[in-house]
Amino acid sequence: MPANIAKSNPIVDDEIQMIWGARAIGLALNLSPREAFYQLEAGRIPGARKWGRNWGASRVVLRRVLTGEAPPIDG
Repeated sequence: MPANIAKSNPIVDDEIQMIWGARAIGLALNLSPREAFYQLEAGRIPGARKWGRNWGASRVVLRRVLTGEAPPIDG
């Protein structure tokens, strides 16, 4: 491998992977698209942000929500 090509670091790469869209975020959290959009608009999904008209969330943050490392989603 040439020296000028950076090796992929799976830990760093995983931390910046984003999930885009309320529907996809809902699927990751086992929520219906409608419930996901409601929870996102209410600010109840930690780490999710809105850029323009699109929602985005880090896969790592969503994983932490699911495993209990981050505050739970208020239901």
